[in-house]
Amino acid sequence: MTIYKPNGFTLIELMIVVAIIGVLAAIAYPSYTKYKIKGNRVDVQSELMRVAGRLQSYKLANNTYASATLTGVGGTANYPSTGTAYYTISLALDDDNQGYTLTATPVSSSLQTGNGVVCLNQDGQKYWSQGATACVLSSTSTWDTN
Repeated sequence: MTIYKPNGFTLIELMIVVAIIGVLAAIAYPSYTKYKIKGNRVDVQSELMRVAGRLQSYKLANNTYASATLTGVGGTANYPSTGTAYYTISLALDDDNQGYTLTATPVSSSLQTGNGVVCLNQDGQKYWSQGATACVLSSTSTWDTN
């Protein structure tokens, strides 16, 4: 006589595995989202530094920032320029055309919403603050990436 021995998992065992996966996902997803937000912010900070270098070269060649444009120095209005844009970058020249402010504003429908503006000027002053909507550049301001 052959004894039937079932193979496989019981329903309760499968439900326990699903619950464990759910708990792990609930813990991991917020950390991953914070990682992506910080990564995008650091990426746009690098882009602002690159554009600032191009602006410095422009001033060396022209002795002024007059007529300098974001696209003229190799920048783009949306960052990243391909795929989903997380930031809108703008260039504001000072009244005397001897200074500038680069500002990266989060796109309202992106992952970066509410993360704060990122700013940089000709003196190397940097500013970012969680949730900020305006630049507050000073000699003590910084890109604290925490």
